[in-house]
This record gives sequence, C-alpha cells and structure tokens, in this order.
Amino acid sequence: MPIYNKVPDNPTTAPAERIRLDERFVSLLVAEDAQARLEAQELRQLVHRALQVLSDDEMRVIQLRYQHKKSPGQVAAHLGLSRNSMAALEQSGLEKLRQGLEGWYQGV
Repeated sequence: MPIYNKVPDNPTTAPAERIRLDERFVSLLVAEDAQARLEAQELRQLVHRALQVLSDDEMRVIQLRYQHKKSPGQVAAHLGLSRNSMAALEQSGLEKLRQGLEGWYQGV
C-alpha cells in the first residue's frame, strides 16, 4: 500500500511551499491494468500543472473550500476577506482549473 503525504488540517501551519495534492482520491479510481495506471499518471500531471497556475490566494481559497470543506463564510472570515472577494477568488481559481483540464476532458 502506498504511503501518502499528510496534508495538514490547518493550512496556516503548512510550510511556505505549496501543499502537495493528496492523491488518495486518484488511487481509488485506478484499475490494475497498465493503461489505467498510465491515464491516472497523466491526470495527476494535468492537475498538478493546473494547480501551478493559481495565485497563492486562489490556492488558499480552493484548499479551504474543497480540501478542508469550509463554507464560503468560514473561508472569508479565515482569510480576512469579504464574501464577494472570496467568491471572486474561488470563481477565478475554478475557471483556471477548468481551462487547465479542458484538453483532457476533450480527449476522453
């Protein structure tokens, strides 16, 4: 069984470098054949590249909302932002992720 990097529960205590994406969700979807493993590796690389495009603020919002499952109000309060500012960061971050993954979706 693979060993995974623990993602801190509190993102403010994380090191200054970006937190690596917890890949457990990908391993749940991977079949045992070589083709499926190759496709999963390609998907991980695409997600990694898409995440690198996000600004630090967008990354923090996306992490808090989707990895740590915080509500929009909690994220806004935690980051000291208005709800509108937080929503704009979330929307722009998600749009960048969609654009980064768009080629993969079209190829499937």
